[in-house]
Amino acid sequence: MTSDTGSGGPEHTEHADHDFTGPLSPPVARFISVFFVISAILFIADFFVDREVHQPAEKIPGFYAIYGFIGCVVLVLVAKQMRKVVMRDEDYYDEPAAGADADSPSEGGGGH
Repeated sequence: MTSDTGSGGPEHTEHADHDFTGPLSPPVARFISVFFVISAILFIADFFVDREVHQPAEKIPGFYAIYGFIGCVVLVLVAKQMRKVVMRDEDYYDEPAAGADADSPSEGGGGH
């Protein structure tokens, strides 16, 4: 892995081994495959298991799988909108340049 020593830090490729943007390593691919198989088995089992229901919607086979999927989709869509509100610039926590805003309240010495 190479790093950029000139303008500000390591290249993005340094973290490529730890995220899901590139090809998956064999153990991760196996884990995801096992996860999907177990999820499919549980979804199919829901058609055959007789369970006590408390709400009419719970009678629908696969209700909890559908409910969970819709919940995750809604969560992602809400998070994408929240990102616009809470996102900060890349240099948000960098110290200001010398001479710029010397009287800012974050410099300390301000009143209470």
